[in-house]
Amino acid sequence: AACAASPSATAAPSPDTPPPARLLDLPTDLLVRVVSRCDPADIARVAAVSLLFHASLALEGIRLWAQERGFELPAQPEGESCAVRWLCYSALLRESNPPARAAAGERHSVFIDGEGRLSSCGSAPSPVLLGHGEGVTRLNTPTRLPSPLGGERAVSVSAGGFHSLALTGSGAVWSWGMGGFGQLGHGDEQNQLLPKKIEAFAGRRVVAVSAGAVHSLAFTATGAVFAWGKGEYGCLGHGEDLSNQQLPKEIEGWASAGRW
Repeated sequence: AACAASPSATAAPSPDTPPPARLLDLPTDLLVRVVSRCDPADIARVAAVSLLFHASLALEGIRLWAQERGFELPAQPEGESCAVRWLCYSALLRESNPPARAAAGERHSVFIDGEGRLSSCGSAPSPVLLGHGEGVTRLNTPTRLPSPLGGERAVSVSAGGFHSLALTGSGAVWSWGMGGFGQLGHGDEQNQLLPKKIEAFAGRRVVAVSAGAVHSLAFTATGAVFAWGKGEYGCLGHGEDLSNQQLPKEIEGWASAGRW
């Protein structure tokens, strides 16, 4: 019943109209606002057991709940049969891992604007840091990057010592900057002048990223944590293996500990 067909919107009543006999006879936009005051898990539970609670009402209620908190929920993936269940899961996951729309590095800052586009500013010894391409080594005000991230919206950013990470609404990760220890995650130690998608995460949904001085971390929707970059001091979490990692590598110790 939770994924039943959506009802048509009801016209708003005039002030002289008597109260409706049924709750669902109220205007749809009013119902959505009321439902959005509930926790997404409660919305999903009611939608799952009530034959009168339309799926579209639950969907719009969860979306409005997320919108009022500044969250952008991802599209329903292929293979997921119930949109209510997916949105509930996504909303609660996003609330527990709030996105960062601004990040401060050692000599640069990265921002996400209202359209989901990246901007940066700062002073760099190399043009790779700011992500604007060849020749751009200093920007005193936030300036939009030329890369559109493949047409996707950025939802979270992290700025490291001399590299940056961006997370998109689909769960993809992009990186740019200095890559001398493999911290960009592209399988090499090349610098990147512009944001480049980390292909190693294909088929996975990343929900949070963090850039350190010369290493990087990513947290997936399944609870797995990946680390790559400079392995010195054990900061990658790969046990006795202190070698540099040029590709994201899952932290097995985290998995055996039960994750979260």
